[in-house]
Amino acid sequence: MKIAVVGLGGTGSAALRHLARSGHQVVGYEQFHIGHVHGSSHGESRMIRYTYPDLLYTQLVGDAYRLWDELEKDAQEQLFVPCGGLYFGHKDNPDIAATERSLIDAQLPYDRLNAEEIKVKYPAFQLQPDEVALYQKDSGFLRATRCVQANIRLAKAYGAIVHEQTPVIEIVSSSENGKILVRCSSDDTINEEFDRVIVTAGPWMSRLFKDLNLPLRLTRQQIVYLNINDHEEYFQADGTFPVWIDCDANNCYGFPSDGQIEGIKLASDDLGETITDLDAHRRPVDDDYIDQMRQYAERRFPNLGKNVTHSQTCIYTNTPNADFIIDHVPNQPNIFLVSGCSGHGFKFTILLGKIIAMLAIGDEKYERDLSRFQIASFKSFIETAGANFLCRRI
Repeated sequence: MKIAVVGLGGTGSAALRHLARSGHQVVGYEQFHIGHVHGSSHGESRMIRYTYPDLLYTQLVGDAYRLWDELEKDAQEQLFVPCGGLYFGHKDNPDIAATERSLIDAQLPYDRLNAEEIKVKYPAFQLQPDEVALYQKDSGFLRATRCVQANIRLAKAYGAIVHEQTPVIEIVSSSENGKILVRCSSDDTINEEFDRVIVTAGPWMSRLFKDLNLPLRLTRQQIVYLNINDHEEYFQADGTFPVWIDCDANNCYGFPSDGQIEGIKLASDDLGETITDLDAHRRPVDDDYIDQMRQYAERRFPNLGKNVTHSQTCIYTNTPNADFIIDHVPNQPNIFLVSGCSGHGFKFTILLGKIIAMLAIGDEKYERDLSRFQIASFKSFIETAGANFLCRRI
């Protein structure tokens, strides 16, 4: 089968590799270079964790872990850094209870720790007496850019063709032969027809499918790295400093030293300002945001300093409830899409790529019920102008 994959970030690169390895004739299109910084699939660290207050996502993470392990072995490089993970907040926060219930239902090991126990085990953290933390040993982080590059490298080895710096401007179904035309230029000599097309275009999805009115909101997100003032040994990725999420304070989250960028990465998962023009110049991280992260770090991590060693912005492509969209285009059964990773999707991209590839070739069925991710499930949001985008999942 001849299949196109449009958009080669985390999900698209995984779909390309899966299809090429399965023996299909596959062509990938990327409007920038592989591993670019314009979307959401780049950087030295993306969190992976079982700690979700939603059992389905906890189960999906388990499926994704196995595929990341497979990619590491095939690529012969470390892409996942295991360091454990903490999910903490006020002891009465309902997200703590729901997340603990998901871990129990999934039969996953975890520890429930109080502030004093945290100080002994993880001395960089300062929790309050009325806070608790769930520790789960399997958490860690993925080296996002390297993951994408590994998928592409292996896909090429399996025979995939990759077009970089090649924006797709239109995807057109033919009523005559059932083929789908991928148009990259007004010059028809470089356009091509396919049996199936998979679109994983991230923030650019709505440009290709204007008529679908997908319930997507693009937001500008910011991250900073702060310097370590003292006790550098407290912040290492050897289990001393786990990845973490604070489910109370602005959905803050962070990582240990990643070994590549000086300092410690932290950010807020609260939705940033809405992006209306993807082509506009992207300004640097805001000063008031930096101050917010400094103030948070001062009370949570006393050994961190206030010097910003690195900062960056990225784009979230959000659905109103933070669920993904995984489906074929209505009335076009040979065009498939994945979108709305909503800031928590990179850990799943290896799995989402495989799932959408399975849907496209139609010879396998994924074991879990994913009906909530179909476009029809978002009908009420599509029909309601100005739907609230409130649910966050990191």
